[in-house]
Amino acid sequence: MEYVQTVLARIAAARFDDALKPGGLMAELEAHRSTVAAQPGSRGMSVTRSANPEGDVLVVVETRWASNNALADYSAHEPNAASIFNRHKDLLTAEGVQAHRMQSDVVGVSAAPTRTYDRLILPLAIPVGVLAFALLVIYGLSRIYLTLPGSWATPLAAGIALGVLGVSWYFASHPVVPRWQIAGLAVVVLGTLAVAGTAAAVYDDQHAEVKSVASPTAVVPAGTPSGAPKIAMADFYFADASGNKNPTISVKVGESVTFDLANTGTAVHNVHVADASGKYATAFCTTSGSDPCSNPASVTAGSTGKLTVKFASAGTYEFRCDFHPTQMSGKFVVQ
Repeated sequence: MEYVQTVLARIAAARFDDALKPGGLMAELEAHRSTVAAQPGSRGMSVTRSANPEGDVLVVVETRWASNNALADYSAHEPNAASIFNRHKDLLTAEGVQAHRMQSDVVGVSAAPTRTYDRLILPLAIPVGVLAFALLVIYGLSRIYLTLPGSWATPLAAGIALGVLGVSWYFASHPVVPRWQIAGLAVVVLGTLAVAGTAAAVYDDQHAEVKSVASPTAVVPAGTPSGAPKIAMADFYFADASGNKNPTISVKVGESVTFDLANTGTAVHNVHVADASGKYATAFCTTSGSDPCSNPASVTAGSTGKLTVKFASAGTYEFRCDFHPTQMSGKFVVQ
C-alpha cells in the first residue's frame, strides 16, 4: 500500500513562459525533488504537465509515501508542492491549487514493514549505504585515473558518463525496478572498480621506482583568489579553493581563464554564467549557447569538468547551477 498526494494547478497560457524562467515555478518544483527524497517514508516525486501547446497548461505534482503519517508530516510542513504553487498564484488560473490524497495498491510488494524497520533501520541504512557506495566509487575511480595516461582519462570519463546516462534512463523509464536488478548493478559496479583499482595499485607499486608524477601548476591570473582556478560543486553550494561557499571570484578583463570543476556531491551539478545584467541567454546550460557554461554541461557525482570564461568588459557576472538555481550561485567580479 502506498499513500499518494496529487497536487494540480492550471497555469495561464500567457504566463507559462514566466513559469519556465530560472528560479520560476518549474525550477522550484524540480529543485523540490531533493527535499521530497530526504523525507522519511518518501517513495518519490513526479512532475507532469499537459502536452497541448495551445491553451492553459495543467501541471500535476505527485508524491508517494510509505505511510499515511509520512504523507501527513509532509503536507503539514513547508515547503511542499502546494506551498510552492501558492507562492506563484499570479501565474495560475482562477481554479487555484487542488490537492488530493489517495491510496494505491502496489502489486508484488510484500507486507508493510514493521514500525521499527520503517522508522529507524531503513532511514539509517539507505543514506549510510548510499554514502558508502559513493565513497567506494570515488576512491576506485581516483586510483584508476591516477594510473592511466592522460590521453586515456577523457575517453574513460566519456564512457562512464554515457554509462551513467544509460542507467539513469533505464531507471527513469521503469517506475518499478526489481531489487535484484539494483543489487546486481551495485555488484557489477563495485566489482569492476575493485578489480580495476587493485590492478592500478599493483601497477603503481611495481613502477614506483621509475614513475614520477609531475604536479601541474595552475596559471593564476592576477586578481584571482589563492588556490584558483578551482571550483567545487557540492550538495548544495559552490566552493572555491579556500572553501568559501558560493564565492565571489575576481578575474581580469579580457583574460581567458579556465577553472577546474569537481562535483564532490551526490547530485548532478553544472556552472552557468549570466551576462553583466544578470540575464541568461539560454534557460539551461549548453555548450552551444552564448553564455559561458561548464564542459560538460551536466557534471555527474564524482566527475570533473572545465569552465572557461573571458569577459570583454568590467562588471559583476553571476553564475549558478541550473539544477539547483536557488541554492547554488556565485559571482565573478571583472576588473
